[in-house]
Amino acid sequence: MAEPIDAKLLHGHWVHAREEDTPTEQVYRPAGFPLAPSRGRAGLQFNEDGTFKRIGVGATDISSVKEGVWQLDHANAGSIRVEEAGKPQLLEINELKQDRLAIKRVPSE
Repeated sequence: MAEPIDAKLLHGHWVHAREEDTPTEQVYRPAGFPLAPSRGRAGLQFNEDGTFKRIGVGATDISSVKEGVWQLDHANAGSIRVEEAGKPQLLEINELKQDRLAIKRVPSE
């Protein structure tokens, strides 16, 4: 993306549309977006007050939620810094539209 992020587009609950993922990015759609049926979907929630939630699918199909904070990374245009339990992470945004959020995949170590 490499251009400044419009935080207003980012605010809200995004669900992982894994069927749209590519080898280089993970794709998220706004909650309520018509996606194929699934036994659960992970998600991200960016709140206007700077709080953040990473929503996972637990072993019993009950969501697991990790809370943290987020902020735009002004030093790296097109990136967001999130922090959960003291662990910072940089999310590089490939695309942000009203109905699509694409985040660059981090290579597995």
